[in-house]
Parts: sequence; structure tokens; C-alpha cells
Amino acid sequence: MILLLQRISLWINAIVEKILLVIGTSICLILFTQVLSRYIGASLGWSEEVSRHLLVAITFLGGTAAYKRMSFIGLKGIGHSLGPSIQKIIVVALQVATLACFCILAWFGTVYTIKAWQHTTASLQIPMSIPFAVIPISSMVFIVHVLSDLATTFERSGK
Repeated sequence: MILLLQRISLWINAIVEKILLVIGTSICLILFTQVLSRYIGASLGWSEEVSRHLLVAITFLGGTAAYKRMSFIGLKGIGHSLGPSIQKIIVVALQVATLACFCILAWFGTVYTIKAWQHTTASLQIPMSIPFAVIPISSMVFIVHVLSDLATTFERSGK
């Protein structure tokens, strides 16, 4: 079960990283095209809105990839002087707190996304739920990663 959870987490992260590459490339191309079109004298009215929504998506999804790669500033110094058993308790407590945070974010993100269905974006006229959906989606990815980390922590202590 633990191995399956770790594989799912790695698989999801691989997909997210490919999506991040596509989103980043899209933002660059859209903004480059916008600059060229303004220089010519025409403006793409939708480009700023799309770029903004893509930037939000890359922020949330990029956070999941950064978490999986352990690229965040760590709190490894806490508990080192207190011994391995206290350090494990601190790590588990932080993982449980992180899990709770992302469960709450997933819940409220889902509620907010559903409520935003009736509102539309300014230039594209699509439901605001489409760009807001990245909040619960990325929260669910975070939850999978944190559960995988929790399983790994307990697996290490069992050996």
C-alpha cells in the first residue's frame, strides 16, 4: 500500500511537471505575441486575462512540484538536539498539520469553485470556476504527496 501511494505521488508529480512546462511555454508565447501585436497596432484583448489565469495555475501547481522535490525551506534544525524520537514526532506533527491545511484548502477551494460557476471572466466569458479549479486540484495533489511522505516516515521508523 505504501509503495503504491509513493508511485502514485511520483506519477502525479511527473504529469504536473509536464503541465508546468506547457503552461510556462504558453505564458511566454502569449505575452510575446501580445507585445508584437501591440507594436503592430492591434491588441489581443484576451492575452492578459489568460496569462494571469495561467500564472495562478503555475503558482499552485508549481507549489506541488516544489513540495515533492523538497525545494521548500526546511525545518530540519528543529529537534536535532532533542534526539531522533523527538525529531520523528516533530516531523509527523508537521506533516499532519500540513495535511490538515491542504484538506481545508481543498474543501474551501471546491466550495469556492462551485460558487464561482455563475460568474464569467471579463474577456473570455468562461465560467470563473474553470480558472479557480486549480485550487482544489492542486490541494488534492498536495494531499497525495503529504500522505506519501507520512507513509514514508512511518515506513522508515518500522525498519
